[in-house]
Amino acid sequence: MEALSVRLEQYEGPLDLLLGLISKHKIDIFDIPISELCDQYMAYLDEMRSLNMEIASDFIWMASELMLIKSKMLLPKREDEEDPRKTLVDALLEHQRAKLAAEFLQSQSALYFDRFTKDPDEIDSAYERLHAVNLLTEAFERINERMSQLPEQTVELFERIETEHFHTVEGKILHLLRFMYDGISRPMTELFYDCSSRAEIIATFLALLELVKAGRIVLLKDKKELYLQLIREKR
Repeated sequence: MEALSVRLEQYEGPLDLLLGLISKHKIDIFDIPISELCDQYMAYLDEMRSLNMEIASDFIWMASELMLIKSKMLLPKREDEEDPRKTLVDALLEHQRAKLAAEFLQSQSALYFDRFTKDPDEIDSAYERLHAVNLLTEAFERINERMSQLPEQTVELFERIETEHFHTVEGKILHLLRFMYDGISRPMTELFYDCSSRAEIIATFLALLELVKAGRIVLLKDKKELYLQLIREKR
């Protein structure tokens, strides 16, 4: 005859055991029936002893804490007295959050275990083509003038957002690079001719500032007009 095999669930610590019991018996963690939970906890320890399993000291300490809370719950409660279960509930909630975070990190580790990333290239942050403040101010004033010529847009309450007209700075950066790809210098005002909204103008201007900062575009002044010149990347 085969020997009878008994399997007892393993827990990392007393808080882990308590969370397991709370989950198993569908106990409200914010209103724990401490007497019931204490009995279930002690029954688990008795089962460990019957299997000749060594019980760690922290499990025994938690048993004494549960007995203390149980005894306090039996005493008459004063109005200003804190719930004896509060410290235990706070510890359980904190342990529960830590478990969820650990599970998330473990899943992410498994997800990216066999993936490798390229180290970022070093970018020279020294931008030598510094533009005078007045050039950038003039550029902003021209854009502001263009914005003032746009018709006022009225938005009705609960109007559906048209996602096809949503403009991002990243998208406008690609648009500007394609626009300037031929290497011909162009008046800055041409960038905004096709802009149909203030949001698109702002996204275009922010994209221009990013390209100027990255050294991909420089501003040139010819009389009263500002021109843009694309700087080719070095191969």
